[in-house]
Amino acid sequence: MTTTTDSRALSAWKGQLDAAMRITEAIIEGSTRMHEVQIEAATEAHADAVATQKALAAAGDPGELLRIQTEWMVANQRKSMEYWRNLVQAAAETNAEVMRCMRDAAPKAD
Repeated sequence: MTTTTDSRALSAWKGQLDAAMRITEAIIEGSTRMHEVQIEAATEAHADAVATQKALAAAGDPGELLRIQTEWMVANQRKSMEYWRNLVQAAAETNAEVMRCMRDAAPKAD
């Protein structure tokens, strides 16, 4: 009887450790994806800023300055929404994976 109890306890312990490792892996993968989204956005924002500075320096009249500013603002709003959508998507996918790991680790009904 002790062997059966020990075996069950050991099996439960292994299951918990395995679940913890899978959850940790899911969180790390999600964090990595979020970091990639941030790096992509920062790189693109820098390139856009440099291009906008050059366009502003070359502008010859107030109308052209207004056009450049308006285009820059509209593009930034669109890119900001895309950035946040990508971050929320990565977070939601990570959360779903963590929930799957927890569901799979839950004790099964006998």
